[in-house]
Amino acid sequence: MPIRLLGACCLVMAIANGCGAQPTADTFVENAHIRVGVNLKWGGAITHVSTPGGPNIINSHDLGRQIQQSYYSGPPNYQREGKQKSPAWASFPWNPIQTGDAFHNGSKVLEHRIVNGELYVKTIPMLWPMNNDPGECVMETWIRLLPDGPKFQYRARLTNHRSDTTQYRAHNQEVPAVYTNGPWHRLMTYLGDQPFAGGDLTEVRNDHREPWPWVNYLPTEGWAALVNDDGSGIGVIVPHPMEFHGGFAGRRGVGGEKDGPTGYMSPITTEILDHNIVYEYACTFVVGNLDSIRAEAKRLASRQLPAWNFENARQGWHYANGKDDGWPLKGRGLKVHADVAGQPVRVIGPYTFWRAEDASSVRIRLTADRAGEVRVYWR
Repeated sequence: MPIRLLGACCLVMAIANGCGAQPTADTFVENAHIRVGVNLKWGGAITHVSTPGGPNIINSHDLGRQIQQSYYSGPPNYQREGKQKSPAWASFPWNPIQTGDAFHNGSKVLEHRIVNGELYVKTIPMLWPMNNDPGECVMETWIRLLPDGPKFQYRARLTNHRSDTTQYRAHNQEVPAVYTNGPWHRLMTYLGDQPFAGGDLTEVRNDHREPWPWVNYLPTEGWAALVNDDGSGIGVIVPHPMEFHGGFAGRRGVGGEKDGPTGYMSPITTEILDHNIVYEYACTFVVGNLDSIRAEAKRLASRQLPAWNFENARQGWHYANGKDDGWPLKGRGLKVHADVAGQPVRVIGPYTFWRAEDASSVRIRLTADRAGEVRVYWR
């Protein structure tokens, strides 16, 4: 499948002249099925997704939207000396995001390239609540168009090099955050206990009318989509079922990419982000109707029962009243100790789902330096 590269002249000049030329703000990669664009003045976040000739789905009302990496860690109520923090986000912790900050300072792109239809961007992110406060970390993004339809693979990596070496508690991470324009206002997924059996989909809405527009939900097929009134839009598919957040803010059904109304969805994982961690994830995006998005999710769905090995990573496990020896694990597993001596440590696993009849037993391996009680809970 031929791939068309837009903005390639800037790429060639950068290679030839040692990156002396300023890139254009928007760089696109496109094939016969889909067009994806990033803004290189805004950290290389995705600002455009469409079918060729179709409308852009992605919202860019401010620098906290787009499709972008967004992470959270301590300290709570983060504040750097000498830096201004937005009163609207005064309670926010350390929160680097790919696009920029609440004061409209764009994140800096260190490197970008397009090779064989794959777009790569390396970014120093801004801390969202702060005024021009770059995070002590680097984000990398890979976007690869797929040849057999309007879809692309998205891969992200965070590399921390924080001077604050405290191991803070786990926080929810947006992997990634996705914001759509007003016409794509219906948040759809499957929430039942018979995944991929053709059961009815659910429109997720904030029926409690709480001031915060987003809600938490558990898509048992591992996908969600924001679609318009005709049932077409963009879906995000994760490798295994997990918690999602999402909803809609503003007037439904209206507005363009610079307007306020927006749909939101994000796969959510709870992770400890050490001062020196290298953290990666991947997902797939599909543009189309709900049937095509769901069919792709079924094709990609893992048939394996969950198994966690802690030789090299926590794999979404975290603690209450506990810490471990930090990143990297170096084959030591999760060596956990209590924050408060004499109090129980809770080791908490990630949200996931499997059919009970497919798993007749659960095996847990651990070592302990004293006798005690271990309790296992699941839903």
